[in-house]
Amino acid sequence: MEKSKVRRIATITGCILLIVMALFHSSGIYYITELVQKSNTEPFLKEILPVLFLHPSIQLFGLAMLGILTLFMKYEFQKILGFIVILVLIDSFLAFYLGAILPGVLLALSAFVLGLGAVKSK
Repeated sequence: MEKSKVRRIATITGCILLIVMALFHSSGIYYITELVQKSNTEPFLKEILPVLFLHPSIQLFGLAMLGILTLFMKYEFQKILGFIVILVLIDSFLAFYLGAILPGVLLALSAFVLGLGAVKSK
């Protein structure tokens, strides 16, 4: 298979996995909001925690869009894909640390596929 085709397929697949993970994570916002509202924490935490919960979803969606953007670049896209891979691997390690096995595996798989796209494009 041609290297640019492998890059394209791997990048699109990795970005789709990131978008799926972002949607999966953001689907828990109502559950988290309800738990925080029922708790006896400070009002400030009740207000800010749901917003902070959405931040990883926004980050993953943004990384996916940046990955899609690399498909239209002729130069230096390997560096950007490599940077995305590092950030997603950090998120994956944090997910495993928190005991979230499925999100950790999904993020690690996405990082692997995006890394494959970066390496196969050389």
